[in-house]
Amino acid sequence: MAQPLFELVPTGENRAFIFKIDRDLWPVYHYHPEFDILLSLKDHAGEFISGDHIGPLEDGTLFMNGPNIPHVVHSGIPDEKDWARPSLAVIQFSAESLGDQLLAKHELAPVKQFLHDARDGFEFHGETRERARQMILAMRDMDEMERFLQLLRLLRLFADSIEKTRLASPAYSPSLRDRDIDRMGAVIQYLRERKTEEVTLEEVASLVNMSPRSFCRFFKANTGKTLTRYLNELRVGEACKLLLETEQPVTEIAFEAGFSNLSNFNRRFREIKALSPREFRALRRIDESRQSEPLPAQQTFA
Repeated sequence: MAQPLFELVPTGENRAFIFKIDRDLWPVYHYHPEFDILLSLKDHAGEFISGDHIGPLEDGTLFMNGPNIPHVVHSGIPDEKDWARPSLAVIQFSAESLGDQLLAKHELAPVKQFLHDARDGFEFHGETRERARQMILAMRDMDEMERFLQLLRLLRLFADSIEKTRLASPAYSPSLRDRDIDRMGAVIQYLRERKTEEVTLEEVASLVNMSPRSFCRFFKANTGKTLTRYLNELRVGEACKLLLETEQPVTEIAFEAGFSNLSNFNRRFREIKALSPREFRALRRIDESRQSEPLPAQQTFA
């Protein structure tokens, strides 16, 4: 398991925020007291986890992770390690680093309220996502002052938008002890690698040297979900990928994604996605227009 699990974001006393372009994903379950704005720059055919939420990690996926909410991003395909096609645009900041006195000003009231509301995280969709993508990518060619002003514009866009969904649920309350984060990181990696296989409660509990009963309490406290629900969400995510990217029959996809029968697959898919697998496939829209967009060769911006 990669370390560290606590990420120190180097804003310090002299920086308001960090903006960087990462070539690779960092697939480590971790947390930090700052907000994260993460924009996927290509289709990773994977998933992101933020608190007790699991979502697809595709080209254009845009989400804002709340402070001290454990999170991780996983790719479903090997990274080509090509600087011409980096993985993520990342913005990290805190209300304190932006300046409490600045945020207290009347003109920034919408931004201050949004940051309060965003403590559980948001994912952004539709026109908001597209406008935000353009604003974030424009920051590559700005000086430090312009980037700071652009961040405020971006937060105002998020504050005004109704095209956002909350990530971590209100009941989500993770343990941030190093030992528990380490255990959860090991469990998440194990489940992700075996999501299409048969997985038992006993084997997962033994992975972290816990009894099945203790593990159930531990897992629910740190994800807000049962192990079965969590596995179903991972498997439905894998099925969504196959529905979008292949012409395989739904029955084949159900078994390939780890479900033992078609009726259970259909029930769980509708339960999680609020529509059937066939309805989901019918809605797919493949947008190739941004695949060739030139991206920066540098990694970080001072």
